[in-house]
Amino acid sequence: MQRLNKLMHYLAGVTLLGMLALTVADITGRTAFNNPVPGTVEVTSLILVIVVFLGLAHSEDMGDHITVDLIYAQVGKRSKMILDVFSDLLGVVVLGLMAFQLYHFGLRQRETGAESPVLEWPVWPFVYVAAFGAVLYAVSTAMRLTLRSMGDKTFMESEMMGESPGVEI
Repeated sequence: MQRLNKLMHYLAGVTLLGMLALTVADITGRTAFNNPVPGTVEVTSLILVIVVFLGLAHSEDMGDHITVDLIYAQVGKRSKMILDVFSDLLGVVVLGLMAFQLYHFGLRQRETGAESPVLEWPVWPFVYVAAFGAVLYAVSTAMRLTLRSMGDKTFMESEMMGESPGVEI
């Protein structure tokens, strides 16, 4: 699972580079030649879905998501474990619901033939990418939850020391 998440992370990075190149070409075309690249705003907003959703699961695996620990820093080890399990469980539920809704939204977009306004690209593939990314993120969070629940010593000790342990799968 971690390999797939890392591959999706690299795909998101390459997509981001493509988005950068398109934006530079658009700005250069508009500024130097008064001829911007048609549909740049539309394309960047669509491929931003790829960049964001395909990078989330790898960030979860690496423990790189931003956290706010105002309460967490004030409680003991047992309370921290309860908060961790609760937040992971809540995350799995929310991400699962998000993936489910995105999938069904993608079905509706495909059935209705929804397209982007300028380039008339179908929208549903990007919605399915978002659903896939949400599934990967939910599975990674569920694996983290499983490790916490099983009391994985390596995982828990590094986490209690304030390190980002990552999930080795």
